[in-house]
Amino acid sequence: MSEERGAAFKAFEASGWSARAGTYDALMSRATGFAIAPLLDLVRPGDRVLDVGCGPGTLAAAAADRGAQVTGVDLAEGMVAEARRRHPGLTFLQADAEALPFPDGAFDVALGAFLVNHTPDAEAAVRELRRVARTVALAAWGPEDEVAFLALPAAAAAGLGGVPDGPDSERYASKDALAALLARADDEPDPRAGERAAPPARDVAVRVVRDALRVDSLDALWDGVRGGTVRTAARIEAASDEERARVRERLAELAEPHRTGDGYALPLTILVART
Repeated sequence: MSEERGAAFKAFEASGWSARAGTYDALMSRATGFAIAPLLDLVRPGDRVLDVGCGPGTLAAAAADRGAQVTGVDLAEGMVAEARRRHPGLTFLQADAEALPFPDGAFDVALGAFLVNHTPDAEAAVRELRRVARTVALAAWGPEDEVAFLALPAAAAAGLGGVPDGPDSERYASKDALAALLARADDEPDPRAGERAAPPARDVAVRVVRDALRVDSLDALWDGVRGGTVRTAARIEAASDEERARVRERLAELAEPHRTGDGYALPLTILVART
């Protein structure tokens, strides 16, 4: 992706997530919450932990509860403000994952929960995590057909505009691809670093987490998507009233096979890679 297109996408994401800082919990935080325990397997009391793409600070707070010294960063000002409001005892900063404002080796553990789904240059972001921490863990969504709460609304809104060019959301949706991303951070020195070599190679392990996100109603799914995603929500918001009604009707059709009583059990798969 060109630098200009990457900058435009970052601005779009930062604005979108800032606008949704207060509504993120309705759906998205419950889904991402399945990744907290496996990500924190690396964290020990006293560890210096960096949470990159921290959102409203839930993962950072969980790490702090384990006795870690935690700093969270996010590109979206609104998310940083929300994290500070919720967790006033922790440190949260606005920062770009692709250019972290910390010296080499400043942290013991760097966490990137679903970061690689959103940054235009995931390789640069992971190099930065490896630069500032001795150990890195990443979480990413699995294949689209195994993450129903995202895939079904995206399919229902397919063909609508309102979204700038961005990274392929499926790029790291397999164990091999996510492991390779973390391994490439070992192999490729950052071109901005001059002669500085990449960190020494370490083994990459990937854990697969499978569960189901339970949603009480179609209204809860619809509102949760609009308040907890950026790309799909932007398509819905840019649509006409007639188009929006068709998207909702199509979502109801797609979600029907997952119905359980009055609500839905939407399967999800999360990949957690670590060095």
